[in-house]
Amino acid sequence: MTESTLIENLRSDSQEGFVAIYDRFYTPLLYFISKYVKKTEVAEEILADVFVTVWNRRMDFQTMDNLQAFLYISAKNASLNTLRTPNRIAYLESITAFEHLLVEDKDTFTQMTYVELLQSILEEVERLPERQKEVFKLTYLEDKTVEEIAQQLEMSPTSVYTNRSRAVSSLRLILKSKSDVVLIAFSFLINQ
Repeated sequence: MTESTLIENLRSDSQEGFVAIYDRFYTPLLYFISKYVKKTEVAEEILADVFVTVWNRRMDFQTMDNLQAFLYISAKNASLNTLRTPNRIAYLESITAFEHLLVEDKDTFTQMTYVELLQSILEEVERLPERQKEVFKLTYLEDKTVEEIAQQLEMSPTSVYTNRSRAVSSLRLILKSKSDVVLIAFSFLINQ
């Protein structure tokens, strides 16, 4: 489905259009919000509120860029508001100001770009063998130690190291063929 079709479906009150937007942005936005609030449950609540706002304001979005800017700026503002005063979420009012604000707000733009690159990496992670995928996610996305992973997955620390090494090697090879930017983002992820 093209971006213009997604926006048209959303604006025409199509639940299918909304679900497609939700599916496309859920994971990257959840990761983005989690960088601020650090708790998955809180991030999920914030994200749900952001998507409710998107549905309520669906007629305001003219382009996918406009919608994407709205999503990320709203997610950032809601996250910061939650950190300041829980249960109080405020959004910027002017939809047309979102793209402009995104360009001015380099931190959000950088985070948004990183999250989009991370999404590309995670798509490849999902194609790894099951154990490698689990070890990779627990190591790099959940910041668990080798000992914690070994205990959780009921495997030896040596097996954790082996699976992690194989996952990283496989992903490096796959991502090298995609683009230098994705490979750089991957290197950043595994070296944090």
